[in-house]
Amino acid sequence: MRSRLTLLLAAAALSAAPLFAYAADAPGLRITYLVYSGRPNPELTVTNPAQLRAIESRLGDAMAAPARAGAAAEPVLGYNGILIEHVGGPAEKARPQAATVKGQRLSVDTAAATDFKSATAATRVSAAAADLESMLLKLGQKRGVLDATTLNVLLETK
Repeated sequence: MRSRLTLLLAAAALSAAPLFAYAADAPGLRITYLVYSGRPNPELTVTNPAQLRAIESRLGDAMAAPARAGAAAEPVLGYNGILIEHVGGPAEKARPQAATVKGQRLSVDTAAATDFKSATAATRVSAAAADLESMLLKLGQKRGVLDATTLNVLLETK
């Protein structure tokens, strides 16, 4: 009886392996709420196709605004925005630039800081960026990664 159970569990594991492999390759977005210094920031991963389309649509609208190159924003204590990164699937292999949204500003780092120069970023300012941030804050609350107190602090510091 024990060997039959072992055989059934092994068969189930083998049949599920392709599903786990697909899940690891599934496209998604990692959303990180940049609120803490010295401890991990709340984050979530979006893989739901409808949510991905909605976020990508708003991200595209925000990216359509004219870009201004300049120094990247220096991190401050408190809220620094929401980091959006592609994970899994073909998008991860292409390594699209991560974007940070805060208020009406959407920034994409263009060069890392060195000993001799500051980091640079392309920044776009638009109402679409503010809409994207609002949508992502609501998603964080809905998914339970942002509690009411944290959300209120973020909304006050925008």
